[in-house]
Amino acid sequence: MDASVVARLLEQTARAVYDARGPRAIHAGQWAVLRYLARAGRQARTVGGVATYLGVTHAPASRAVSSLARKDLVTVRADPEDRRIRRIDLTAAGRSLLEHDPVHRLTAAIEDLSAEKQKDLAVTLEALYGRLAKAS
Repeated sequence: MDASVVARLLEQTARAVYDARGPRAIHAGQWAVLRYLARAGRQARTVGGVATYLGVTHAPASRAVSSLARKDLVTVRADPEDRRIRRIDLTAAGRSLLEHDPVHRLTAAIEDLSAEKQKDLAVTLEALYGRLAKAS
């Protein structure tokens, strides 16, 4: 199979995970922020922490957090000990939304594969990620 066909198939698969569209939809990057905040410790729940996790600059991380705040999925408050730092926390709605994380669909689809295919997929994706991360 042609590599460009495989690349397009991988891209389509990634887009299919996030089936919701429109202005009120949660986009892939915003889902990543929600997942990060659910796992990160208090000190790491800042725009800087989000930016580092996503591998982006402060501006796009700040836009993603602001968008989530407008949707009442996170709160952003000044740190009581250092007012320059903004602490980000998931709201109850944000935690509830994570129960419907589209990655669960992908996880279920991967779990339907045989153990051997899951291992092959993991090895292949790690190799691809390694090449792409090295190139950037």
